[in-house]
This record gives sequence, C-alpha cells and structure tokens, in this order.
Amino acid sequence: MLFGWLSPLRRRRAPDWSNPSELRVFHIGGYWRGQNDAVRQVMLGLRGAGALVHEYCTDEHPEALDCDGRGWDRGTTGPVWLRWEALKDEIEAFRPDLIVCDAGGLSFRPDVARRLRRRTALLGIAMSDPDVFAPTTRQIAASFDLYLTNYRDLLPEYRALGANAAKLPFATNADYFHPVPARPEYRCDVVVFGRAHRDRVAPVKAVAEVFDLHLYGEAWEAEGLKSRGTLEGEDLLSALNSAKLALVTHTTLFNTPVVKNVMLDFMAAGALVVTNEFEPAREYFDFGKDLIVFGSMADLVDKVRYYLDHPDEAEAIRRTGRERVLREYDWKGFWPGIFRQIAQARGDPLRPDR
Repeated sequence: MLFGWLSPLRRRRAPDWSNPSELRVFHIGGYWRGQNDAVRQVMLGLRGAGALVHEYCTDEHPEALDCDGRGWDRGTTGPVWLRWEALKDEIEAFRPDLIVCDAGGLSFRPDVARRLRRRTALLGIAMSDPDVFAPTTRQIAASFDLYLTNYRDLLPEYRALGANAAKLPFATNADYFHPVPARPEYRCDVVVFGRAHRDRVAPVKAVAEVFDLHLYGEAWEAEGLKSRGTLEGEDLLSALNSAKLALVTHTTLFNTPVVKNVMLDFMAAGALVVTNEFEPAREYFDFGKDLIVFGSMADLVDKVRYYLDHPDEAEAIRRTGRERVLREYDWKGFWPGIFRQIAQARGDPLRPDR
C-alpha cells in the first residue's frame, strides 16, 4: 500500500535542478562486475557531481526483486520489478528528489511508478540495448520521466512507445579510474578483460600467439586459453598501468557491435587502448591520436609490434587519449545536463546556472 510521503494530498516541492548539491538521489542498481561495474560508476559519478546519494545495491537486497517467476538474470529476458514493500521504508525516510533505476531491467510496476512520480522524479537507464530492448526495456521505459539508452538508434522506437527517451552519455568516472603504480606481477605486452565471445576470441588468439598476453575473464578455457580470473579496484588499475597495451573489442555478449564504454574507463585509468576499427567510434575519438585501431588480425599484430618497438609514440597516444577522456567524458560533467532534462520533462522551473 502506498501512503505517507507518497500521499497525493501533499504538495511536491520542485527541486533546484540547477544545483546538484541540493539534490537528494536514491540510486538503485546491481554491480555485476563488482567495484568496477558501470552501474556503480554512474552512482559514484552522481556523488562526484555533488548530489546527496543514497546507494541501494540490489545484490544485497534480493527480496526487493520480482522477476515474474523467471530466474534473475539482470533483465536479460524480462523486466525486474522492484517491490515497493521492500523499498518503501528507505525511500520514505530519505525523501529523494530523484530515484534512479540503473540498468539490469529495473523498474517499479506502472501503477507504483505513477504514484511515485507525483512526489519524485524517476530516471531509468539501459546499458545493454539493443540486446535487451525487445524482452525488457521496451516494457518499462514509459514509466519514467526520462529514460536513457546506450543505443541511439532505438530512440524513435522508444518515443513511439510514449517514452521520454534520450541517449545515455558516453562517460566514465575518472575519480575511480585513474593511474596507479605498475606492479611486476602484472607487467605484460597486452592485457584483455572480459568474457570469451565470438568476436573477441580471434583477436585474443592472434595476440596470444605472438606477445606476452595477460587474460582476465570467463569462459576462455573452452577456447584453449587460460584466464587469470578477475580483478577489481586497485588490482585492476595496477594491471592496466602495468600492461603496454589494453585490447578492447566493439561487441556485446550477444555479438552486437557497439562503442564500448570500457574504453573510456581504461583510458582514464592510464591505459593505451587498441581496438578494432568501428566507424561509430569516430564520434568520440581520433583514430591513431587518442587510441590505436586495427582492421584485421594481421594488422592487429603489426600494430602491437610497432608500438612496442616505438614506446615514445605509444606514450604520446596514451597521454593524448587520457587527456581527451578527462576533458570531455567524465560523468561529473554530464549530470547537470541530465538534471535539466528531468526538470524539463516534469515542468519544473529551472533556476539560473550557478
């Protein structure tokens, strides 16, 4: 039952959306990749922007999740409904200006969302479109004041469903991803992080045959390659700063080509990134200046060998790429714009920028 703070008889105070330090944000999300997870970085970026953030990690609250009888798969096969009964005490005590349902197919059921929006703003985030659009995100997006998707091409379809949708910023959290000292146990030519999947296996094997490769992630043994497990926090950052190059490929687990956000994380951390040539990435990077790109497996091997033999050129690209990421793609710089979008969606007055 909805009551108390959500009563429609109580007048809603319009927040000062132009002043993040006066905003109270209730952030809901799970951290599939532990400390490194993109959902956690969004939450930390909110704090870095100045908002008072209440962190609600769904990994610690399985009682809050309703999958309509399906197994919990972080929204891969259907919405993950948030149980109001499990969340209401914390939400009512915190009295947020904004509730963020961050990835994982998370949403309140439509009737609860309508009641919530009388008192607070709702922001939804999709990080795995287009793979999850059909089973999940298309069913929940219209329940939010603003829905941000990582996949721009879906915006017309979201809007046709009645959702106020916009492109999720391409961003990192540079307060977390930053250079740290190298460590001897992590020194190598090339480092790779991520699960084995179709479009990642070939470049990893091409590198492994020629260079000193450190491989982290799941399912590599089936491909005849040995994984070193997983890394988080300072260990991950040390590995990125100990390797001479970090290999990233532009496909999801479902083999959908997308510009991978993890490139920003690695570049902010101080890594020199090498990635397959993917035309949409030109919107964000200058190829050969901010990062290294390859067009074939032979080209990948040639590029890695070249930059191992020319460390000064490699260092120039690494430095230029990191400077661009810090200048243009830090979450702290994007949140004020998102707050303005929410204010406009709700018809709240925008005070002058401070």
